Amino acid sequence: MAKDFLPIGSVVQLAGSDGLAMVAGYLPIMQSRPDHVWDYSGFRFPIGYTDDEGIFCFDHSQVKTVYAYGYMDIEEEIFSNRLASIKEQIEEKMKSAQNKQGPENGEEA
Repeated sequence: MAKDFLPIGSVVQLAGSDGLAMVAGYLPIMQSRPDHVWDYSGFRFPIGYTDDEGIFCFDHSQVKTVYAYGYMDIEEEIFSNRLASIKEQIEEKMKSAQNKQGPENGEEA
């Protein structure tokens, strides 16, 4: 898990990709993988948002190169410092909810 999150607007290259991505948000959960909290949501750079299909999620560990850092000020720094603990809290709530459901699909074993 990333301890230091990149600021919104950062431009990165992801491992295994030739294109660039711009960080647009934090801690998304995708319907296609509801058991995972991603570190970031983003768009292709320099194209940006075109439609909902162009949004993708990635983790800090997938960032190969940072080409530019987004805007940083004291508010962003305080928020960024809290993101790691917020992510842990979300993951704990997800695990707790899954344990209450029991086996897959909420059915009894």
